[in-house]
Amino acid sequence: MFLDARQLPAGTGLETELCIVGAGAAGITLAHALRDAGFRVLLLESGGFELEPETQALYEGENRGVPDFDLDVCRLRMFGGSTNHWAGWCRPLEPTDFTPANPGDPRAWPMSRADLEPYYRRAQVLCELGPYNYDDLTPWLTAGGLSVPSFDPRKLKTALFQVSPPTHFGATYHDALEKSGNVTVCLHANVLEVRTNETSGQALGVRARTLDGPPFEVTARIVVLAAGGLENARLLLLSNRVQPAGLGNGHDVVGRYFMDHPWITGAGFAAFATPAPDLRFYLDETSVLGTSVFGALTPGAAEPGIGGFRVVPRPSRRVVEGVDSLRAIGQGLGSARLPPDGFWHHLGRVLADFDAVADAAYKTMFGARKGPFDVSEPGSGPIVGANLDINVEQFPDPASRVTLSHARDALGQNRIALDWRPGETEKRTIRRALELVAEEFGRLGLGRVRISSMPEGAVWPSTVQGSRHHIGTTRMSDNPRTGVVDANGRVHGVANLYIAGSSVFPGSGFANPTLTIVALALRLSEELRRRMG
Repeated sequence: MFLDARQLPAGTGLETELCIVGAGAAGITLAHALRDAGFRVLLLESGGFELEPETQALYEGENRGVPDFDLDVCRLRMFGGSTNHWAGWCRPLEPTDFTPANPGDPRAWPMSRADLEPYYRRAQVLCELGPYNYDDLTPWLTAGGLSVPSFDPRKLKTALFQVSPPTHFGATYHDALEKSGNVTVCLHANVLEVRTNETSGQALGVRARTLDGPPFEVTARIVVLAAGGLENARLLLLSNRVQPAGLGNGHDVVGRYFMDHPWITGAGFAAFATPAPDLRFYLDETSVLGTSVFGALTPGAAEPGIGGFRVVPRPSRRVVEGVDSLRAIGQGLGSARLPPDGFWHHLGRVLADFDAVADAAYKTMFGARKGPFDVSEPGSGPIVGANLDINVEQFPDPASRVTLSHARDALGQNRIALDWRPGETEKRTIRRALELVAEEFGRLGLGRVRISSMPEGAVWPSTVQGSRHHIGTTRMSDNPRTGVVDANGRVHGVANLYIAGSSVFPGSGFANPTLTIVALALRLSEELRRRMG
């Protein structure tokens, strides 16, 4: 059943046994998995079925760290959440993401990949993907007529990603929720805080309101926050009537360890030795075995101080050599040789690629992501190279965090301030990843790699951006001093308050988070069934 909170009579209170806050991938998965349970489920969603500017504006906040997307464009505040605009890229986290080699590694989870494996298999179905096989490439390559180079496994591996249609959870699972006898979805219900008893050891429900109406209360036996990596932390911090620092925040962990996947487009360029080498698996999606797949270049053997990465080649029909030649001229002039070795050859390539050289120089001088010159791809011709996009794991850092600002939204709630701090480890990972790709492409005779965007020094280049993967602000740990929730997703110190979504991830890995979000929500559904007894 669906309700609209705007139609509730004044003074109405809602009672349920399980209250879920947020109808995105985590919240809808949880409600869908419990639609045959013997207890009532109330799923609260801030928005409606369509995007509404006034509701979306509740996401506005400020970026205080490395510049990134405006906060109100990172997520959709509507039924289905950000599954209404996700890319659909899916892959489980690696086994080593759960259990790194160093037992004291802050990325370690209080569970193993094996513990999550049965839920990954069920998540595969909910995300409308193909066979649950990410480790053995042979069936995929055989069915698709594809091949992969013989990379040195100590340096590079090929990771397979499956691509969801993408599944819009709101539209796909709307009918199942509407027909369920025990699930009620309440739209336009903006949760303001979690209500607790006088010791804050027990959640009593939540306080909510519509944009234009008075507050109303929801009473519940168990509350689950599934509002996203930023809003989960925000709600805990706003729930400060009993605990001034916020719920679950006795050790100042709520909001800390925010992670995203730093992303640089065009970090390098691979000029192929021969046009159109057989790298189709990496250069495009292939429809095979009932789904779409593509390959990414990922780490071989683990290296100290280097995190996970994925390099995604984008095909190009144009090789720009002038930028390399301009760099060679500059290096030659620095050695006081006049003219530098190969000067006329390099000058000819600079003039031939003048638009691209000018575009690159403009971006460098002014720290811009886009230049004023036309360097667009030709519309046809052989694929002669690939732009190398790189996406890397971010290591947990307590200084990378979400806090409340003094600014208020239309509901009178403190807005978010996000201080995103990717650090030196991420820069080392980017540098090492590009070096490894260059080494292996050269060793195998695939071509030569020009590294064009290498982050140096304390400041990140203007080309870096986040991936809109909000991870880690209510992280999972058996120790309340280093985490907000335990291995079951329950908030430390609150007997019946749980959190779902990527905010509970202790580490980010290199894979997109949605498949893991869904798997964890399915695992939580079984915990809640046990709790309800």
